[in-house]
Amino acid sequence: MNLQDFPRPSNGSRRGIHWSATVFHPFGSSLEWWLNEICAMGIKWVKLLDDGGGSSRHVCQNLMTRDVIPIVRLYRPKPNPGHMSDREKKTVAGLIALGVRYFEVNNEPNLPEEWQPGEWQTGGRVEIVLQHWLEDARTVIKLGGYPAFPALTQSSLHPEHGSIHWYTRAFQWLDDHARSEALDVFGNGAWLAVHNLVLNHCYRDDKGEWHFEYPYDPICQADQPGKTIMEDDNSLIGHQVPVKLLQDHFNLRVPVISTEGGVVAPRGGWEQMDTRYPGYNYDGHAERTVAMFNWLRANAEDNFLAMCPWLVANERMGHIDPAWSEHAWYQMNRDLPVVAALKAMGVEPVPPPPLPLDEALRNAAWNRRGIAYNPEATFPKYARQYRLGSPVTPEFDISWKDRAYRVQGFTGAILYCEAGDWANVKSMTW
Repeated sequence: MNLQDFPRPSNGSRRGIHWSATVFHPFGSSLEWWLNEICAMGIKWVKLLDDGGGSSRHVCQNLMTRDVIPIVRLYRPKPNPGHMSDREKKTVAGLIALGVRYFEVNNEPNLPEEWQPGEWQTGGRVEIVLQHWLEDARTVIKLGGYPAFPALTQSSLHPEHGSIHWYTRAFQWLDDHARSEALDVFGNGAWLAVHNLVLNHCYRDDKGEWHFEYPYDPICQADQPGKTIMEDDNSLIGHQVPVKLLQDHFNLRVPVISTEGGVVAPRGGWEQMDTRYPGYNYDGHAERTVAMFNWLRANAEDNFLAMCPWLVANERMGHIDPAWSEHAWYQMNRDLPVVAALKAMGVEPVPPPPLPLDEALRNAAWNRRGIAYNPEATFPKYARQYRLGSPVTPEFDISWKDRAYRVQGFTGAILYCEAGDWANVKSMTW
């Protein structure tokens, strides 16, 4: 598949959010309120959980009517080792029938919390995860969906569950033991889910420019010259680790979606995880989230489709586990400043449709000659009709006997007419 075959919102926005951490979702007027809030923040991608029996169905339907793309994680509390049940396969088929395409079938297998009791081993038992993933990926593709390669918790080179170690072993194992199967699934819809966690690895310099390119930014490079993403992926560009390995082993580029991560709301109202970089409060969280989306719009690779930061709501959306209460943008007694900040950003406009190929080529050729191309202009149409060659001058005006004339030279003739009288173009030799 080509990148353009993967669905995107009509305006091409990368602005997303992670829905609540529960498989049970609002209905009726409550759901309508949440969807209105999502749209007011200009969000075009929503990652949400399904209980394997279709609990996300009504939310997905309503999202898609608003030009918001759902990304559905088939939630199992401890998914490893294992693969989809028949019930989950039926749910995937039903969601695909609605128009859902993006599915996550596993989650953070580099963490012991994502393994059944007694099954975890240091390193995450990569080969077991991949065997089950390949089976699930083929199933999702056969049903018409696009399966995600499992997202990891970004943990760099941690000796027990380092994400860079895990990715390195995973792509090597696929290359050595399942090359044809990997080429098949990645060539037919598999994409990379990632959890690009920014931490506080971002800052605004003296010129007002935001930096999110850790570890390549000036602060990190001054402290640790030559450090690369293959040594520390705790970054907005942490996805470059699996992207590079997929390219190195299989010469493939596939879509990437960060289905969690982003700039996480600070617990207790202030956090500074890395003392080399500024800490931030709730206002700083809002400022950095807006800057992050703007930075991605200007700098992200074309295959990086969306960023879905953690987390829109917890208790207010019915999730009773307090573990994520402080990360929620909408809290029980207040909305964090990030809500108003995203609403103030507005909805990104829909870009104009691309030019047809012939017009794109003409535009490029004219621009190469230093002449602006206007496909609606009369002179280029006339010159093509009568085969007068390429332009040698831009359009220009002259006055003669109190009349204004528009003129343009082509290799085969000079075209002119009274300004505004476009139906009476005349030509003359050089």
